[in-house]
Amino acid sequence: MSRPLPSSSGVPAATPELAVSPFLLAETGAAAARLAALGVPRRHRAGEVVMRQGELSSCLHVLTAGRLRLSLVRPDGGERVLAYAEPGASVGETACVDRAARAATAVAVVDSETLAVSRDALLRAARTDPELLLEVARRVAHKQHVLHLHLALDALSARERVVLLLTHLADAHGEPGPDGMLRLRLQLGVDDLAAIVGLTRVTASRELSRLVAEGVLLKQRRSFVVRDRPALRRLTAAVAV
Repeated sequence: MSRPLPSSSGVPAATPELAVSPFLLAETGAAAARLAALGVPRRHRAGEVVMRQGELSSCLHVLTAGRLRLSLVRPDGGERVLAYAEPGASVGETACVDRAARAATAVAVVDSETLAVSRDALLRAARTDPELLLEVARRVAHKQHVLHLHLALDALSARERVVLLLTHLADAHGEPGPDGMLRLRLQLGVDDLAAIVGLTRVTASRELSRLVAEGVLLKQRRSFVVRDRPALRRLTAAVAV
């Protein structure tokens, strides 16, 4: 899945594999549990902003219930959806550490609950439990990989973007059925899928329709079903990233 890219020295450099997914799933382990235990419970109604791009804040949020949509507004005014956070995932780590303005906005897709961990609480606990800072650093690094994913997607064709997104979606939220098909627990509309990979709705809809016509996908009401998982994997393997 790698295509060499030219480097300044003239020696081809391999592009890293895009193993990271834009679907942020639960963080596990003892350190994750101890980090969450520092938080103060907060409730957010569907559509409520949990954190806003450009605001100053010194806390991170651990999602305990619901779903968050992370996005940023580009200089041209367009919006790019970066990720969807599921229970157990966290958002806002960078601002919690460096006190800089939020780089993205997180909105509750449905009624949600979070644990807000303040910078002060984190630093107090880290004096006797330094592994907490390593855990936060790891999560910050993961978000950087998500941004790298989006940069790489912009260099791909519309078909390749949709194929990669569907693979990540199937891996994160696929539920095998008795008929051999893979149903996606996380239902996203065409508009949502298009926003994640930086396409217009028309273009994303066209590429999805092509995959339906090829027998890779099946359209059921408002969601898609992966009809032929091996075929989707072959298409993904052919994407040079």
